[in-house]
Amino acid sequence: MADHAPQDDSGDVEVDSTAVAAAFGLPVAFFRTELRRGNVRGTVERGVGADAGRHRLVFRYRGQRRVLIRQPDGHLVPEEPETGAPPCQS
Repeated sequence: MADHAPQDDSGDVEVDSTAVAAAFGLPVAFFRTELRRGNVRGTVERGVGADAGRHRLVFRYRGQRRVLIRQPDGHLVPEEPETGAPPCQS
C-alpha cells in the first residue's frame, strides 16, 4: 500500500488510489473504474489546533466507509473504527 500522501504548495493532499483500494480490499484497476464511475466519494478534513498538519481522509464506497489519517510527515494511518483515533505508534 502506498503509505505516503504528499501535500502540494496550495495545501492539497494527493492520495494514491492504491492506498484507498487496499483499504477497501479491492483490486486497484477495479477501484479506479469505480472511481471514474463516481461510485467512490471522498471528504478531506484539515486538523486545527493540536491536530494542525493532519488530515482526515474519509472515503465512501457502496455503503462502506474507510478513514485514513494523513500525519504531518505525510504518512497515512488507518483510523481505528472503535475510537476514531489513529493507532498507537511505537
